[in-house]
Amino acid sequence: MKITKEQARNFLVVYHHLTSNTALAGKDGVLQFFKRVHSIQYDPLNVVGRNADLVLQSRVIDYREKMLHELLYADRLLTDGWDKMMGIYHRDDWVYFGCVRAAMVKSVTDTLQSRGSLDALNNLDEVLTHLAQNGASAPKDIKLGRMSGGTWGHKSLAGAALDYLWHSGKVGVYTKINANKTYDLIEKLMPIEILDAPDPFSTDGEFMKWYLLRRIGSIGLLWNKTSSGWLGECLGNRATRKQFLDELVCEGSLQEVEIEGISAKFYTKTENLPLFSQEVGEKAVRFIAPLDNFIWDRDMIAAIFGFQYGWEVYVPPAKRKYGYYVLPVLYGNRFVARFEAEKHKTDLTIKNWWWEDGVKPTKEIETAVKSEMHRFAACFGKRIL
Repeated sequence: MKITKEQARNFLVVYHHLTSNTALAGKDGVLQFFKRVHSIQYDPLNVVGRNADLVLQSRVIDYREKMLHELLYADRLLTDGWDKMMGIYHRDDWVYFGCVRAAMVKSVTDTLQSRGSLDALNNLDEVLTHLAQNGASAPKDIKLGRMSGGTWGHKSLAGAALDYLWHSGKVGVYTKINANKTYDLIEKLMPIEILDAPDPFSTDGEFMKWYLLRRIGSIGLLWNKTSSGWLGECLGNRATRKQFLDELVCEGSLQEVEIEGISAKFYTKTENLPLFSQEVGEKAVRFIAPLDNFIWDRDMIAAIFGFQYGWEVYVPPAKRKYGYYVLPVLYGNRFVARFEAEKHKTDLTIKNWWWEDGVKPTKEIETAVKSEMHRFAACFGKRIL
C-alpha cells in the first residue's frame, strides 16, 4: 500500500480521534479511546494537567479529570500498569502482561541491587500480611524503616517493597491522591475471573505478535526503526521485531505501508485500512500532551508532519529552546504552534506561545485557537486569562 504524507497525516488524526467528526464524549468515550489505543502513558507532573488527562481532553470533548479517576478507582474498569512506560490500560488486558511483569520484576531487582538496596525485598511477606490485615495502605502506613544505599529512589523500605509487588502483579493501586499511591492486594481490586485466567500464550512468539500488534495499535502507524515508539520491555530488539512483523504481514494481521518521500517501511493493523479513506472534515484545534500516543515516536512525527518536538522537562533551563512543559498545537492535520501555560487556583494563563515557522495565523485559526483554549481550561476546572 502506497500513500502520500498528506494521506498519512489524515489517517493519524482520524485514528487518534483528533478531528471534529471523530471527537468522543463522556466516560464511554474514554473507554472507546482505550479500546483503540490500548493504553496511555502516566506521568505524575501536573503543570497544566497530568499527561493522561491531557491525552484524554484532546479526544473527549466534555472531559473532566474525575472521569479517569472514577474509571480507575471506583468502576475499576481501567488499571495502572506497565506498558511502554508506566501507564493505564483496561483491566481485561491484565492477563496478557505476564511477560512484561516478569521483565519489570528483573528490572526493579537490578535497580535495587545497583543502589545497594536489595534489603527492601526481605520485607515482601510482611507487607503482604499488613495489607491482608489492614486493607489499602500507603507506604507511610507500613513502618519498616528507611532505605539503605543512598537518597536516590525510594525513601522507605515499605515504598520499595510495594513498588516491587506492584510490578510483579501481587498488589495493585487502590487509589491515587495527587501522585501518591495507596495499594491493596490485587485480589481485592481485580475480578477473580481475570486473576484465575490461564496464560493466553503458549509460546514467546505468540506473546511477541500480540504485543507488536498492540503497540502498533497504540500509535496507529509505526515503522521498525529503533525509536521511542518501541520503548518499554520486550520490544527493543529490532531483528526480533522484524521476524514477527513479517509473520504478522503474512498472516494478514498487519499491512505494510509505503509513504512517499520516506524510505522506511511502515505497518498498520489491517483492520485500520478503511480509516485511510475517512474524511478529516472541518479543521479542529487540539492541544497535544507531551507524552501523547500520537507523538510517541517523535522521529516518525518529524518525518511525516515536519514537526520537531522535544520534551524539555529534563533539559537545564539555559539550554531549553522553548520551555519546561510545552504542548504542541494541532490544526487539522498540521502542527501550527506550541505553547507553555501556567495553572493557578481558578485560572489558566498562557506563559508563552510560539507559531511554527511558515505558519501565518489567519483569523480563522486564531478564532479556533481561542475557542479550544476555553474548552481546554474548562476540562481542568479553570478559566482562561
